Amino acid sequence: MFKRILFPIDFSLHSNTLSRCISNLKMMGMEEAILLHVIDPTDAAQWANVEEAIAGRKKEAEEKMEEISSAALSAHKGVRGRHMTAVGLPYRMILKTAQEEKASLIVMGSHGHSYMEDALLGSVTNSVIRKTNIPVIIAKILFVERDGERKPVCMGMEKIIRKILYPTDFSEYSMSVLNVMENLETAGVEEVVISHIQDTRKLFPHLQHKMEEFNRIDSERLAKIRDRLEACGYKVTTILKEGVPFVEINKIAEEQNVSLIMLSSQGKSAVKEALMGSVSESVARDHIRPVMIIPKNWEMGD
Repeated sequence: MFKRILFPIDFSLHSNTLSRCISNLKMMGMEEAILLHVIDPTDAAQWANVEEAIAGRKKEAEEKMEEISSAALSAHKGVRGRHMTAVGLPYRMILKTAQEEKASLIVMGSHGHSYMEDALLGSVTNSVIRKTNIPVIIAKILFVERDGERKPVCMGMEKIIRKILYPTDFSEYSMSVLNVMENLETAGVEEVVISHIQDTRKLFPHLQHKMEEFNRIDSERLAKIRDRLEACGYKVTTILKEGVPFVEINKIAEEQNVSLIMLSSQGKSAVKEALMGSVSESVARDHIRPVMIIPKNWEMGD
């Protein structure tokens, strides 16, 4: 399904760490990895000769990309790899390259160049996930203590689709994620956790008296989704809870020890807030699982 995957590289510790995990995406059908570095011309504006500064940075970048590409891909059979260097606003060039190269997936880190370790999301990553028309995986790069030093580690990429958390609000966009999971049956998915959160911010107090009815209806909906996924051979768990969706998504992911959260970029409820809203900090900052966002207008290819 995800045959050609784009990996933006900005030479930060985060993206360099992510580059060492590229081969793990082979289980998702990756046949070609494209590594892209974008030179932001606004960074060179401080120099007297902008064109000369950009040319110098491009030469240096191409040398670094050759080294990173070789280290990331040379030892892995069955995956073609190439690298590119472009000049422009990073998020725009990432989206432009993804379209021109017909990429089926973009994989980025949760922090980018010049961002502190506890930053929410890098501005480039944030812009990409808001504007992309193909799926994006946000890999979780965390700093951990190893050998007496704090080192960046790409969490959960070894078996990224082993156990998927699928939060749903039963909207059309949310249900489209189900189609993606049904096409991953040969990729190593072992278990799917389907969750629906009754949003107490909207239901309480005026609709609280109808909670029993809502729970009955939504339990039946979850059961139908469970049946579809069990037909793919997956082990399936359904969870129905009350609370604030983005908070409960985090709790479930931790309790169930999932390897990936997969959700739509848009829904009818606060599920969207899990990554896109003003309250995204509870997931993007604190969570250690990769997140895959399926855009609302994405049409699944071969």
